[in-house]
Amino acid sequence: MEKRYNPKAVEEKWEKYWESKDYFSPQKGRKSAVFSMVMPPPNITGILHMGHAFNSTIQDIVVRFKRMQGYEVLWIPGIDHAGIATQNVVEKELSREGLDRDKLGREEFAKRVWQWKEKYGERIFSQLKSLGVSCSWRDKSFTMDEHHCQAVREAFVRLYQQGYIYRGNYIINWCPRCQTALSDIEVEYREIKGKLYYIRYPFKVNEGSIKDRTKKFLVVATTRPETMLGDTGVAVNPQDERFKNINGKTIILPLVGREIPLIYDDYIDPEFGSGALKVTPAHSYDDFLIGERHHLPVINIFNKDATINENGGKYQGLDRYKARDRILNDLRMQGYLEKTEDHTYRVGHCYRCGTPIEPYLSLQWFIKMKDLAKEAIKVVKRGEIKFVPSYWEKSYFNWLENIHDWCISRQIWWGHQIPVWYCQKCGKIIVSKVTPTHCPQCKSTDLKQEEDVLDTWFSSSLWPFSTLGWPERGDKFDRFYPTSLLCSGWDILFFWVARMVMMGLKFTEKVPFHQVYIHPLIGDEKGEKMSKSKGNVVNPLKMMEKYGTDAFRFSLVALETETPYLRFSEDRVRGYRNFTNKIWNASRFCLINLKDFVPSDDLENLELVELSDRWILSRYRKVTVEVTKKLEKFEFPQAAQILYQFIWGEFCDWYIELVKPRLQEKDTSSRYVAQFILYRVLKGTLKLLHPFMPFITEEIHHLLPLLPGKLEEKESIMVSSWPEEKKEEDREAEEKMGFLMRVISEIRSIKSEVGIPPKAQVDLFIKDRDAKDLAILKENSSYIKNLVRTNQLFIGENISRPDLSASSAVGKTEIFLSLKGLVKIEEERERLRINLKKIDEQLYHTLKKLSSLEFLKKAPPEVVEKEKKKKIELKLHREKLSKYLEEIK
Repeated sequence: MEKRYNPKAVEEKWEKYWESKDYFSPQKGRKSAVFSMVMPPPNITGILHMGHAFNSTIQDIVVRFKRMQGYEVLWIPGIDHAGIATQNVVEKELSREGLDRDKLGREEFAKRVWQWKEKYGERIFSQLKSLGVSCSWRDKSFTMDEHHCQAVREAFVRLYQQGYIYRGNYIINWCPRCQTALSDIEVEYREIKGKLYYIRYPFKVNEGSIKDRTKKFLVVATTRPETMLGDTGVAVNPQDERFKNINGKTIILPLVGREIPLIYDDYIDPEFGSGALKVTPAHSYDDFLIGERHHLPVINIFNKDATINENGGKYQGLDRYKARDRILNDLRMQGYLEKTEDHTYRVGHCYRCGTPIEPYLSLQWFIKMKDLAKEAIKVVKRGEIKFVPSYWEKSYFNWLENIHDWCISRQIWWGHQIPVWYCQKCGKIIVSKVTPTHCPQCKSTDLKQEEDVLDTWFSSSLWPFSTLGWPERGDKFDRFYPTSLLCSGWDILFFWVARMVMMGLKFTEKVPFHQVYIHPLIGDEKGEKMSKSKGNVVNPLKMMEKYGTDAFRFSLVALETETPYLRFSEDRVRGYRNFTNKIWNASRFCLINLKDFVPSDDLENLELVELSDRWILSRYRKVTVEVTKKLEKFEFPQAAQILYQFIWGEFCDWYIELVKPRLQEKDTSSRYVAQFILYRVLKGTLKLLHPFMPFITEEIHHLLPLLPGKLEEKESIMVSSWPEEKKEEDREAEEKMGFLMRVISEIRSIKSEVGIPPKAQVDLFIKDRDAKDLAILKENSSYIKNLVRTNQLFIGENISRPDLSASSAVGKTEIFLSLKGLVKIEEERERLRINLKKIDEQLYHTLKKLSSLEFLKKAPPEVVEKEKKKKIELKLHREKLSKYLEEIK
């Protein structure tokens, strides 16, 4: 075994080995049960980012755990064609060549995108393999491969024939940059500090005015004055006393001169602005509904790029924001602009390019969602799908109960072209799974296919069953569907998870998965979302290269949080790199001392005399049970921390140190027992750790001596059996050892605080009048001698404190450490004074923070809790040092 752990060499070796053995494909397990899962497909434009790394690590932990438990495991990887994102990338590439998609034409453009996909589309697979993910690579899928195209057409045609899909004019979210429709959940809302403009809309002459019959205009408040060019009415609330008896009056639209009616509508909020709302049915969802109720005309004033069209008169051709400035200036010059106020409001932006979206009246394809949503709600309420954590059910229900029809058409070229054809002769609409050759009504062959493509999420919503062969129902579908688990970030709960449930129920009459684990997203050290604009994006490939993949994986899942974003920091990865080194060094020590050991599984006939042996076996049993339970409940941070504390804090720091003297003995039963337990605990712990750290555990596992008759164990740790411990923990041993560990830790603390080097020999006096504790201390005095390094050790109930000594206590056990000949009194007192001063300064700053109302209000709860804990620790430390300063005279 090499002295130093070399992650790169180890990772490359085992990645190739696992793939050559085809371990990741479904294998008949020791159990008859199966476990299946589909990977949320990354975009073909993507390289591995922190989100992929986190989600894939979680999934890999689960499948490695299930595989070792004996399940037949299928984990399907795949990639998504990502319509808008991919088209944008390829268009940028064309732009660098002096080309654009219009010059190429649709067919040639599609060829270029396919070429790009073949060159770059699957690079993320090799990056995922480097991360150690154990997907069934031979089952990989792509949302636009031939099979998925067939599945998408099948789904569309069925939904259309059953009356769920329709085409109609409706207000949709339009991205002027991508020039396509967006569904509601593809819009990201941001708070904008803008203005609220108060505009005077004059009444038609001789039609009267309001209240005192002197005012000749109505004031309307708006954040978007440019859309007034499309106004077809002004609405007020009928209960608003300011606007009595004016329903049906005529208003003249400023700058345009169009006559528009004044109407009453209960939707209007009298408290907002002036209480009067300009109604623009073509450019506001709410205005569209008001317009429908009152039969107002609809005037679209925008081109698809958000410039003003021919309906905008003299403003035609202007960008929407330049038009706003020009209109405001004209309103001001003509006396129509009454006042302007600062106003903060939410504006929708395209989730892909970040451009502010435009509510836009357009002819689009939609799916009726209400009935589909009702069924999706029922299955969760019946417990057929369980969310972990369960509180996500509330968000799921809330969205489905308030769902709108889904706009599924997109005005781009890359994607699943909608399977609809229009007969150019008779106008018949043909919806078909296969490309028709002629019109079934007039027999004409002059057919034109719908140019729009389907929303990317339409094909993704079929993913759990289309990847298993649907619409055909073969052996793979029958064996692995419904899938067992879906792992997803909370950000695509509505985009993807809810839609998969609806489509799964519609097309298979079964839920698509039985459990959904919703995890947080990866944030930076402050818990903020990572973004290029903030400059806080972390490259996972660089982390893996720098610190090793196992350390990186462990750092992702070991942090517990109840916030939407995990606080990721490079320091954490560095810390877990130290953990991998600790595992390596401890394993190397064990292997050096197991050279002459013949492995055995016969624990029952082993004579356990030493307390430390009983203790570590008991702790190992308990850890095995706890880690298994935590993984079953998807409590990954807790499972990771249990393993970390046990490996470093108990096995390495205590047990290995305690057995070192016994391993120096020659051919004794005590040495054999120590070897047996080292082997058993190390081997079992590596298995528990394997789902988290697959590479280092595989490497060490292969170096362990072979247990006779267990060839499959030697083949690979990932196909070995998951540890099962049925024997009860040894509570007596744990209590006794726990007491000894507290005593030894306190002695070490005294040595550290008074400046005695750890390896320095000391005279130690321990006084205890409790017969039970006294017996434990005497029976295991060798542990104290070896770990504390003593010249002389005195244990008794009538021990006297020696002169010039430092003292402490563990419960009723008193500890006296002689300082004679070990410290220079005045130098040590000065050192203690300096340390006390430092502690006082730290305590002052901590107390100042905790007394600040602003800090308590603005700081995250975990930061406040950390400061409170720090205050307690500093006070205890101060008391201890003050006590030593008093004692050393």
